[in-house]
Amino acid sequence: MKIIYYKSIICPKCIPTNRLIKRLKREHPEIEVEEIEIIIHMSRAKKDNVHHVPTIIAGDRRFFAAPPMEELLAAAQAEPVFG
Repeated sequence: MKIIYYKSIICPKCIPTNRLIKRLKREHPEIEVEEIEIIIHMSRAKKDNVHHVPTIIAGDRRFFAAPPMEELLAAAQAEPVFG
């Protein structure tokens, strides 16, 4: 399972999502989390069709804020994330 998390160091809306991702990594080390700083990797964001932060890509779902942990886990288990 893999989750891709697009974030920015200057994004105040990313703070709750950062906390969720930190908790996810601690409680579910079996899930690979790729964190991408959008300012540095704009071409990757464009390729993945990411237009704002925070964006979490899990399975075939996209979240634009911190979802409930259960919802994120269910999405991550549904299908492989593109990348």
